[in-house]
Amino acid sequence: MSKNRRAVPTKCVLFDMDGTLCNTWLDLARAVQAAMIDHSFPPPTDEDVLRFVGNGSFKLIELALPPDKKEYITECERYFQDYYRAHLTVHTAPYAGITETLSELKKRGISLGVVSNKSIGPLTEIVSAFFPMTFGAVFGGSPERPLKPAPDMLLAAAEALGAAKDEVIYVGDSDVDVAAARNAGFKGVFCSWGFQPREKLTAAGAENIIDSPPELINYID
Repeated sequence: MSKNRRAVPTKCVLFDMDGTLCNTWLDLARAVQAAMIDHSFPPPTDEDVLRFVGNGSFKLIELALPPDKKEYITECERYFQDYYRAHLTVHTAPYAGITETLSELKKRGISLGVVSNKSIGPLTEIVSAFFPMTFGAVFGGSPERPLKPAPDMLLAAAEALGAAKDEVIYVGDSDVDVAAARNAGFKGVFCSWGFQPREKLTAAGAENIIDSPPELINYID
């Protein structure tokens, strides 16, 4: 693990959701599987869904569908969203140490935000369920802005929280997050407890990798 210290104080920390703040894997898997079964397609395994997550629900459903059934993306994605909204927190929970780390950051006067490719509706419900009164900005998938790795949502969140680029840390768990932080010009810190292994993060160019949430405090200037 390496640390790139800098003179400018950290003012804002932005977090990805799936695989970073919360382990949402099984609820996502059950929703994808339900959508496939409802349309008489073979459901992916839990492990397959873990590999598919990270680029928004349309891409998730596209990857889950059989190669010759891609015309069902819109229909299956709609079913997925309805099922998922009805089962958001059956298995989902914050990772160990996340709540305490967020509390410590707030005590230090750090502004907090969430930037996720998860659709904005489910995202705001999960944030409200597990992190009430914690985040000053929540940006998720919507027609208004392109998904990560495009920097638009990250930049909008930083602006909403009044932070300049060099005052922001972005925390994520995937190669998409590594690219998004780079594209936004933000310092990135990436977690090994999420949906992608350390090796994939390293291959994507991640330099700052942490193994538990409290380690994030070491990167606050």
